[in-house]
Amino acid sequence: MSSTIYSTKCYIKNNPYQLSIRVDSDDANSTNNSLTTDVLEVKFTDISLDNIIPSITRLCFEPINEKKDTIVPEEISLNHLLSVQQLTKAPNKNKRNFNDNNEPIDRNIMVTTMNEPSKQASCATLNTLASENTIQQTPKIRRLGSRRRFFFNQSYIDGETDPIYKTVIKIRYVDVSNLVRWSVKKLEIEVETEDITNELYFNLNLCLSTLEQRPHKLLAFVNPFGGKGKAKVVFEKSVLPIFNAANIAVTTIHTERANQAKEYIMSEDLNDYDGIVCVGGDGMFAELCHGLLLRTSLEANVDIDDPEVNIIRPNLKIGIIPAGSTDAVAFGTTGLNDPVTSALQIIVGETLSIDIATVHNEKGFVSFMAVMLAYGFFGDIIQQSDKWRFLGPLRYDLAGFFQFIRNRSYNSEVTITLSDADLSRTTTTKNHSDVDSESPVLPDFHHLLNNADPKTNNTNQKETPLKILENKILEAKTRFCRKNCETCAIVHTHDTTSIDPLSTIKLEGRYTTINCLNMPGRCAKSKFGMSPYVHLGDGTFDLILVKRSWRTGFLRFLWQVAKDGRLINDLPNVEHYCAREVFIRPKCEHRKALGNLSCDGELISGDEIKIRIHRQVLNIFASGIQFDKIEENNPIENSKKRKCCPLFPKRRREHQQEAT
Repeated sequence: MSSTIYSTKCYIKNNPYQLSIRVDSDDANSTNNSLTTDVLEVKFTDISLDNIIPSITRLCFEPINEKKDTIVPEEISLNHLLSVQQLTKAPNKNKRNFNDNNEPIDRNIMVTTMNEPSKQASCATLNTLASENTIQQTPKIRRLGSRRRFFFNQSYIDGETDPIYKTVIKIRYVDVSNLVRWSVKKLEIEVETEDITNELYFNLNLCLSTLEQRPHKLLAFVNPFGGKGKAKVVFEKSVLPIFNAANIAVTTIHTERANQAKEYIMSEDLNDYDGIVCVGGDGMFAELCHGLLLRTSLEANVDIDDPEVNIIRPNLKIGIIPAGSTDAVAFGTTGLNDPVTSALQIIVGETLSIDIATVHNEKGFVSFMAVMLAYGFFGDIIQQSDKWRFLGPLRYDLAGFFQFIRNRSYNSEVTITLSDADLSRTTTTKNHSDVDSESPVLPDFHHLLNNADPKTNNTNQKETPLKILENKILEAKTRFCRKNCETCAIVHTHDTTSIDPLSTIKLEGRYTTINCLNMPGRCAKSKFGMSPYVHLGDGTFDLILVKRSWRTGFLRFLWQVAKDGRLINDLPNVEHYCAREVFIRPKCEHRKALGNLSCDGELISGDEIKIRIHRQVLNIFASGIQFDKIEENNPIENSKKRKCCPLFPKRRREHQQEAT
């Protein structure tokens, strides 16, 4: 049921509209229900704070005439209203004012003054009480050039021109018609009298004052050297004007060296800020993430060097304005790397809770992982690209080509701990002769089933545990993480002090790369990322192992990641797990034969690495991916039926057989 708490007639682009502020509520006991009536007849002069519910309040524009301006939206959610301004403008000489009967009315040079009691009116209702006394005022004359001013004054004296200024309400709002890319739009609203203008202005600002989730003061770190060096220009020309229009105070710090933002966050007072914003790439976000989490751990006396410690969620949120080389964090949390979209989501106060993993070596704490930890190929790329920084972003492509030619692999031991809920999302390669090649199974799960309770393998059961597991895998592997994700909302409980032996898998072999992903890894060069179905807040991360193979086999993996990462599990040299803990121990006799470890684009070291996930311990300003119908737009079945690349001859033959 919709309740109208304010309504008035207005004019937009010379067209009359009925503007109303409505609250959608189904509560029968709500006081708003008593206000429900015909929108075209109701007219209120004040609003009470008790009647405003920010999440379900909206502005509605209904055309009075049949002609409707398509630029004017039918409704604007209060959460998407950015700012309200009261402006004075010179009238258009061709514009006409109308009375309630849609007839032209005479413009009198009369203004209404406020009486003394109106100044003492309650701020909660913001009543605009009009005085009964009106006085004549001298009209304002526009200041023109000397010759034009002379003729203008003569025409005014002759009564041929009416130079009255008009007061209009200018609103800026967020256009979310595109579910992914947000934009700012504005409307100029005119009403019949000055009193109604004041009413509308105060009532709209009263509605804005109820949006408590919005930040009022932000601390922004700008990295002028990251990516292509465009962060400063992006912030000053595209982002800062939007913050200023939304009346958000921003304290800006341009970093001059690495870890400057991290040190500032750990040492300075941040109580005056509602959030911290990074303008740059994934490395800049990692600095803010480390500084905020480490500061919170120190204040709570948490021993961060303990691999089994549970970190605490900070009170401040982090916003990301993408201006880097890959912007994997922005792609993974908003769907694209658009600075305007990210800025608007910060202003609106969109909040997303994401998982963060701790990385420990044999000496203690090493790093936090927000996006990806890599051992082998991708770590070698980071190590090589650091030597070629003078080449800019091109260094990553050259380093990748160099490491691909080398085609190195590393003997490693990997121990994977699966949570209870993760068993239904674990997928691996299908390389067992005793199982159907079309069914994804765990390589070592047959051994686990044989060691389990015999009662669970009763032949009288309708389905074997392995078959049930396969059904759960096939059902869960096509679920994307999106806004208001149901998977991330489910609370998984498990004992962090003990490990179930049935949920632990130990692998050993030669791997070209070992990747732990907490985000999909989307970027401009990978539409879906390396792990498209990883969830941001479910307390798990994906582990992707690429076994040693010929260059053509690894090239197939790289090609599939770039084109459609949803199908990498079809490759024979790829193993894919969903875990809450991973232990990586390289097994090389000589240190020079060890691969490089990188975490979120930064090199780390250690003979033994443990990665442990912490569920939803960081809040960021983001909405999540807003593809409401992403499966329909990009179904995995359609991807499999498309024409295959020559790099996949086996799959090409299968499709040819299906076609015949």
